Amino acid sequence: MSTQLFKAKDMKSAINLVNEEFGENAIIMSTKKNNGFVEVEASNNNNVIESHKKKIQEKTAFSKVFFKNLNQNVDFDDIKKTDNIEFLNNQQNSKETKNKIDNEKKLMSEIKSDISSLRKEINNMIITDDFGISDELSHFTPIKLKQEKFSSTTVRSLRHAYLGKSLEDGRISFFRELSKKLVSNDFSRLLKTKNIFIFGNSGSGKSTLSAKIASFISDKKQNSNINFVDVTNSSTTNSDILRSYSRVLGFSTQNYKNFNFNELPNNEEKINIFDFSGDLNFSIQKIKEIKNSFPSFNFCSILTVQSGSNSEMIKGVCKKVEDLRPMIAVTKLDECWVGSEEFSSLFESNARIAMVTGTKVLINSIIEATENSLTKYMKENFQGV
Repeated sequence: MSTQLFKAKDMKSAINLVNEEFGENAIIMSTKKNNGFVEVEASNNNNVIESHKKKIQEKTAFSKVFFKNLNQNVDFDDIKKTDNIEFLNNQQNSKETKNKIDNEKKLMSEIKSDISSLRKEINNMIITDDFGISDELSHFTPIKLKQEKFSSTTVRSLRHAYLGKSLEDGRISFFRELSKKLVSNDFSRLLKTKNIFIFGNSGSGKSTLSAKIASFISDKKQNSNINFVDVTNSSTTNSDILRSYSRVLGFSTQNYKNFNFNELPNNEEKINIFDFSGDLNFSIQKIKEIKNSFPSFNFCSILTVQSGSNSEMIKGVCKKVEDLRPMIAVTKLDECWVGSEEFSSLFESNARIAMVTGTKVLINSIIEATENSLTKYMKENFQGV
């Protein structure tokens, strides 16, 4: 939280510097020209912002006083005449009359000061709308991206992607850079690992994703020796859902309590897919128990994040699982869509997306998340505001 002085060749450039440094929550304290440059004093300090707002409110209150006095039919010419009489002829020595004159003079002085201050503020304002932003000016790109609901933190962090480019080129470059940061490099592990942990919030499509991954691996490796491991608590019905998928696909299912984590499978081609039912806290607890009890047991973990999830919820989930460092599977993409706020939350949480999938089809429904696929998704879904 600080107050800084920004210098630029013109007002637009100065405001752009303020936005890049402080984001949309900053407040302009003062502006002036000095040696051919524009100097803008701005702050993102909460105490300074609140104090400045109060001063602005006090200034804007002058209009009420002004019109109130006009309605009282104050004749300022008479005031001036009375003032002259008071000092030149010394004929009226009434203390009450003198106080009234002093108050009226003070009022006029305050009104003139407020008008002068407002004139300066209005002269330094930038008034624009969607149609007033030039596509040729790269420093308006962050404004556009914020209008599209990308967070200020994300826009500032990736500003190197759009600086120096036209508005549209800058947006696409930003999408590509964001996609590059979001993409996981672990997708290939699905075809190499023998044990896959799938977990997430209740209702995020964990069991469905387990079935999809089993189908995907079976097709890619021509391997039908796949075993579902049901990690559940007694309060859920996910085990029934998993059993129904196992019957459809022809794969076996067993409870994790009967799974021997110390025993290597006789058949090295056997693949175990662990479906962690219940809420996220239950899943995290079980995964940590397995890691601590069987440190030599190798696995890869996949966190399901349902498309359309609240951005704050995404941050909360990613914070809880940061020690496990799972790859992300964005699920139910055929029911909802992933917006700019969600992408921002994933980026700020250092999450890595490995795959995207829907819910309606089991076979050939997993798509690897790549830089090109995510960039294309953003281009098609985030049209300019």
